[in-house]
Amino acid sequence: MQNRVAESYTIMSDFVKKLDKSMTVLKIVKMGDPVLSVKSVPVTDFNDDKLQQRISDMVDTMRHYQGVGLVAPQTGLSQQIVVLEVARNTRYPEAESIALDILINPQITAYSEETEAAWEGCLSLPGLRGRITRSTGISYQAFNAAGEPVTETVYGFHARIIQHEIDHLNGILYPQRLDNLLEFGFEDSLPAFQNLDKDSNI
Repeated sequence: MQNRVAESYTIMSDFVKKLDKSMTVLKIVKMGDPVLSVKSVPVTDFNDDKLQQRISDMVDTMRHYQGVGLVAPQTGLSQQIVVLEVARNTRYPEAESIALDILINPQITAYSEETEAAWEGCLSLPGLRGRITRSTGISYQAFNAAGEPVTETVYGFHARIIQHEIDHLNGILYPQRLDNLLEFGFEDSLPAFQNLDKDSNI
């Protein structure tokens, strides 16, 4: 496990050094745009400079809007690219820290039997929240920014983020997973959302 963490840290450190120093904030596509309702296309060319620049721009955009995850379709590009990070995030000040990670063509290979309901939001649905039931743990496989295969098992908030983002890649927005429409609405108007500990929620 230590070797896996060290390897991931080295890859991400090398990637961050290559990022364009000029910050680029992309436009976030909102719910209703067709790109969010179709399955996105797998990445095939990991040596494409445009791919690396797109990832860099997505990281800038996610950080700018204080998101914990972002997928390429949310920026108008139908490709299977996920960026995620939880660090010094004002929207989730008490959430567990998650180092910057890049997942390309990710697939969930196993779900825990245990599930948990929690509130989720989305940069493509600003101001809205919904209570969604998801597995508390998952295993997944993907490629990193260098095109190298990775496999991992994660739990809790980390697992919820990845399930949410992979739904995006499959054209699914979190309201489509609601069990109860009464648990969906604007976050400043939902009594249940206002009265809970938000630190464990997306």
